[in-house]
Amino acid sequence: MQFVENLVLETPYLFLKKIPYAWILAVAFWAWPPIVSGVLIGIIALGLLLMFLQQRFWEAKIGRDFQKEGHPYRDHPRAPLGYQLRNLALVLAGSALAGYLLGGRLDLTSVQWFLLCAGLMLLYKDALIFGSSAVYLVTPRGIAARFVPGHVDYRLFFRYNEMDRIVRVHSGDELPKNLDVLSPMHGRKDGVLLMAKHPDGFSSEIRHVLLTPADTDAFMSQLPATLIENAALIR
Repeated sequence: MQFVENLVLETPYLFLKKIPYAWILAVAFWAWPPIVSGVLIGIIALGLLLMFLQQRFWEAKIGRDFQKEGHPYRDHPRAPLGYQLRNLALVLAGSALAGYLLGGRLDLTSVQWFLLCAGLMLLYKDALIFGSSAVYLVTPRGIAARFVPGHVDYRLFFRYNEMDRIVRVHSGDELPKNLDVLSPMHGRKDGVLLMAKHPDGFSSEIRHVLLTPADTDAFMSQLPATLIENAALIR
């Protein structure tokens, strides 16, 4: 089992995001013969399964490495449902229009063009349509975050001994200029700010970090009280 877990975790996410391109061939060859499309759809399903397992195995590894007993506190923020439904409707409408305009081109029917466009967008541009994937795990030794804004996933761990303070911030607060926002939505300016001890951030790649938990109060209650800064930032 450990071998399988390591194999899945070490598979580059960028490689898995290339697999949806097989959808183009699956739609193009769906009737010549059907077995070809079936094999291609099987490859896509395998890629999606590996993406799912990467998340599960990463969380299990964090629990083993940083949680002596019990399970880490898990927070999985998502983009608003209305935002997701609006984007989905736009994708389907745009794909339907493309199917109507391109029907008959390259020997593909209107339905095939619709399925090709809609499927490729949903499989390849899911972060744009439904929001980036962000999962936070709070452990006794620090905060783990897995952030997938597109075709690359970031697996990060912020140790408490690397933090200067933790501040709850709201829209309108003055935030550091050297800030990385790990959120499903672009432009978020409220949440939990992790201030690194080093003025430039946690590392040369990771600066001060803003997390946007789905339940901020519950998330803050899991953090060490000695690090929490209660004074509001400048508005």
